[in-house]
Amino acid sequence: MRDNKEKILIIDDEFAPRESLRMVLKDKYIVSTVPGAQEGFNFMAQTPVDLVVLDIMMPVISGIEALQEIKSRHPDTEVVLLTAYASLETARSAVRFGASDYLTKPFDKDEVIKVIEKGLEKKRAKDSLKLEREKIWNRAQNLEEQINRARENLIMSYEGTVKALILTIDAKDHYTFNHSEHVARLSSAIAGALDIPKDVRDKLEQAALMHDIGKIGVNEVILRKDGELTQEEFDEIKKHPVIGATIVQQVPFLEHAVQVILYHHERFDGKGYPKGLKGEEIPLTARIVMIADAIDSMMRARPYRNALPMEKVLRELRDYAGIQFDPLIADLILKGKISLE
Repeated sequence: MRDNKEKILIIDDEFAPRESLRMVLKDKYIVSTVPGAQEGFNFMAQTPVDLVVLDIMMPVISGIEALQEIKSRHPDTEVVLLTAYASLETARSAVRFGASDYLTKPFDKDEVIKVIEKGLEKKRAKDSLKLEREKIWNRAQNLEEQINRARENLIMSYEGTVKALILTIDAKDHYTFNHSEHVARLSSAIAGALDIPKDVRDKLEQAALMHDIGKIGVNEVILRKDGELTQEEFDEIKKHPVIGATIVQQVPFLEHAVQVILYHHERFDGKGYPKGLKGEEIPLTARIVMIADAIDSMMRARPYRNALPMEKVLRELRDYAGIQFDPLIADLILKGKISLE
């Protein structure tokens, strides 16, 4: 048995039937009565009820009109119509406009209890369904929050993994310090000038950050050498794109970086490494990182030369457009569409 009694409102312009109904129902429910539809609206605005017993024949506002208004304002409240004219059409109208059932005058006590209980049972079922939906919604929200947290943790783990790998490279090759970050930012700027979508641009920036990851597998004596490299040493350096691609392809959330890492030393004329791809055979993302890598390298001091001035960098881009560099990307930079500052 429920601790809280359900609330019933009786709306009837005649005192006798509404008082009779109240007497029948008062022991089991909290029952209130009002003499008209407007009074019922006012009452319900202040006090929620579970079920309304509504006389179908009332002055000013009819029962059907009142039914429609109640269902509009309080869709979860059940309504039982009270009529002295039992007919099929009355029943159809009652159901059509949202009533759960109807009672006829003069009414039978047992029938009243049966119809009211039936209406309240319907209300309970709706409330139970609504509560279950809210529970499911809350569980879904909690699950979504857990997924978002897991995603954030994965991203943090990813970013932490990438940073750890970059720091490892920096520890082996002092030249790369901040180089990868500069290449990543410039690659993103180039991609923006090419109207590449934001989600692809973000992945490109992440891939560019790792473009030299394969240097982990190169002898640090070679990486730290101050003078020019021998052919044998340069051949060892040339292995780093394949080493890097081999590393990242083992990690599912880094798969988008594989092509950038593998092909960022390919040249537009086909004389690059490791595959000797030519022109548009080279993925666009790798062509972008390749030119960003070259620009940052030129703007940095090396053991065997000083950083090149901007004029010299731009001349190199102009001279090697279509040879080493994608001519479209080089042209965008030469026209000032992408800042190198």
